[in-house]
Amino acid sequence: MKKIEVDTLIEGGHSMMNSVVIDTAKELSGAHFVVKLDELLKERGVTQKQLAEMTGMRVGTISEMVNGKGTTINKTQLFSIMAALKVTRLSDLYEVVLPEEMRKEYLMLKDEWVNERKMPLAVKEMYKKNVLKASGLSLD
Repeated sequence: MKKIEVDTLIEGGHSMMNSVVIDTAKELSGAHFVVKLDELLKERGVTQKQLAEMTGMRVGTISEMVNGKGTTINKTQLFSIMAALKVTRLSDLYEVVLPEEMRKEYLMLKDEWVNERKMPLAVKEMYKKNVLKASGLSLD
């Protein structure tokens, strides 16, 4: 299992990514992107080379996925790996783990959003900030 800090992923992300996307992703600062593919291969007794042969993908691509390299995840490749390894949930391959306090806050906001059927104040504030930034305006 490989844990990669969200901040590290953002820093190494696509250079053409707009600042609103980056700033919104930074809301998850402290979270980790967890790559479980290496453990899954060990559990199944399958090498990266064998998985590449099973899926038609390059060994280098499998290696990048196992090591959490690259900036994008190709959904078709994920489906291919899921089919080859008979995986039923995406979370068996990858997972995002939030710090406990952030997880609790997000669950509370989600429940508020669902139960009251209106956007929580924290989300409204982020939305407003992002719309203003995207339009070239500022909050000041």
